Formats: sequence, C-alpha cells, structure tokens
Amino acid sequence: MLRVDIPTLDEFKALAALRREACVSIYEPTSPLPDQAKANRTLFKDMVKEALRQLREAGVDKREIEALTDRFDALLGKPKESLDDNKYRVRGVEEWPANEMFWEHQARGLGVLATSQSLDAFRLSVSPKPLAEVADRFHLVPLVRVLSERSDLYVLALSAHEARLLHVYENMPPVRVPVPDSPGRVEEQWGAVHHDPDLRLRLRQYARALDKALHGALAGRTTPLVLAAAEPMAALFREVNSYPHLVEDVIPGAPDHLSDRQLEDAAIPIMDRLYQRELQATLALYDELRPRRATTDVSYAAHAATAGGVSELVVDLDVVIPGVVSEIDGSVSYASADNAGTYSVVDEIARRALITDAKVLAARQGDLPGGAALVAILRYEYGVIQDFPQKDQASA
Repeated sequence: MLRVDIPTLDEFKALAALRREACVSIYEPTSPLPDQAKANRTLFKDMVKEALRQLREAGVDKREIEALTDRFDALLGKPKESLDDNKYRVRGVEEWPANEMFWEHQARGLGVLATSQSLDAFRLSVSPKPLAEVADRFHLVPLVRVLSERSDLYVLALSAHEARLLHVYENMPPVRVPVPDSPGRVEEQWGAVHHDPDLRLRLRQYARALDKALHGALAGRTTPLVLAAAEPMAALFREVNSYPHLVEDVIPGAPDHLSDRQLEDAAIPIMDRLYQRELQATLALYDELRPRRATTDVSYAAHAATAGGVSELVVDLDVVIPGVVSEIDGSVSYASADNAGTYSVVDEIARRALITDAKVLAARQGDLPGGAALVAILRYEYGVIQDFPQKDQASA
C-alpha cells in the first residue's frame, strides 16, 4: 500500500494564495520500495542544492536562505541543534518518529513546498518530473492532478443475501460504511427466495428498502457509487436508485464470495476510467465551443482566469512556460528562462482558475490538442480567439 498525502482544496487554495520573497517548490519521482530510500533522499539533496543555488543567484537575504536550509536539513534528517521543533510546521516529518521512516515509506512522487516559515511535504501517487523552482509563489501543477483525479469511490456489494457498502480509496484499504436501517437479507424480510414465483417483486422491494436506507449513509455526498451485483439484482436496483452519482460501470457477478479487498481491486480500474471520461468530456466540449468560448491560447486563458471567466481547465502536468502574469488584467510577460523572478505561467493560470471555483483537470501533453499546454473552457464569450501553437507562446 502506498503512503500518499492529499491536500484538501482549502489547503491548496491557501498554498496558492501565499506570497513571499522566496517560495521553494521541489518535486521528484520516488520509489515506494524501502530499499530505494537512499536513492529517494539523494535525489532530494540534489534538488535542494539546485534550489539554494537559485536563491543565492537571486540575491535572497542570507538569513532567509539559512532558515530554508534548516528546514530541508530537518526533512533530510540532520537538523541543527538550534532547531526548535515547536516553531515549525513540517507536514510528514511530525507524523513519523524518525525521518528514516519518512524516506522508506514513499509513494511514486514527492512534492515539498517550503518558505523560511513553513514546509509541507506531500507524497504523491503520480511521478512528477524532477523540478526545483524558486519564485514568489509555489509551483502547484503537480498537485492539481492529485486534487482533480478521482481518488475514492463507494462500492455497493449487493445480492439477495447481503448488502455491503465500502468506501474504496486509492492506495488505502477499503472501509466498510455502516448503513442504518439496512433491510438485511431478502429472506429475513420477505421469506425464502428459492423457487419463489414472486422473486422479482421481492427483490424489487428489497432494492427499494435498501435505497431508502442508503439515504442516511450517503446524504450530501458526491462520491461515485459503483454497483457490484449480478442480474437481475443489478437492473432492479438501478430502477429504484435515487443516489444521483451511481455510475454506469458495474462489477459483474454475485459479490457474496468476494472479500472487501477483492472488491477494491475490481473498483480501482473503474476509478481510472471515470477520470479519463471526465477528461475526454472536457476536450469534446472544447471542440464544440471554440473559438468563442474555448481556447488553447495561454495568454488568452491567463486573461480569462484572472477575470474569473474560466469554468473548466485542462493543463499539461509537465510543461513549464516561464514568465509573469499581471495581477491586474492577466497579461503575460514571457521569459526566455526560468529563474527566481519568474514562475510557470500555466501553473499560475491553474491556480487562478481553482481559486475562482473552476474545474481543473491535469493531463499529459499527448492528451491535449496540437501539443497545447492547456485547454480552457470559458464561462461566457470573450470574442473570437486565435489558438496559437505552444512553441510560439513559449518563445514570445
């Protein structure tokens, strides 16, 4: 099981809003294998050296650099004697007694966001490219996929003999969810089901009673629900279901002899498919709405995101287009190189879109049309938009 850390949307917004002279963002791919702990830590040391080099070249105050160095040393496991643990908020470090455990229990990627006053470490289920960036804000695109990609769902294992509701998490054991007033087994309520001429009616009554009981367990939830059931039970439950987030995918066959872990194994691929469908739906909407309400032009998307005009956004996880986006009107000043005075323009657009409650998804460049860095769906028309190739914007 991978150890992963998923920031909440509120935590992400807080990180996105933070501005300081020196915000250090470090990302690296990691191995979850304990015997690769040394390699994970060695790569992080190299990334820290690169970040400190950028800080020195940018002329950042030496006291600021020293405070950041202390934080990185604490995460690496070599704190200075003067380090006061009560002064610092180091997510990840405090959760494990020894830093050896932190480095031995990694996932597929690591993201570390640090200032002289705080450090947050996120173990990621995705493998980001190695990146050390210094700016007046954090680089957050690698966290976008963690936030936007579906990482949990419910599984309802249903037959005439049982009804189990599981909460399935990516990289975590499934959890059984209590269902108050569950009708139990069909025969407990309506008698034996074998050779019953009214079997279909009894199963429908059972499904209706279960749907009513699920109201208490799932009230206010938006998490997808996957049904694990054989026919005719699956079809009958769909007929009476009132939970709006029941998905089309089904785990076929009677679930009576499947363990919770086996149901989890069957549900994880469905989770992945749901995300891909959501991504493809946004890309199809782009084809439908362009050029007046959809664009791949980075500059135009920056204007729209600053004005709160982006409703949906898909960004390339790995692209970095250095520059600065105006806080006033969203105009972009592109740069030839990434340094402490610039940041990723695409990252900034994603940040502004999330803060204005846009739906933001992350994808690989091969998934986006024409090698674009992003696809933006607009809330209203801005006029005719010219979509430009990514390379032209990067060299602007």
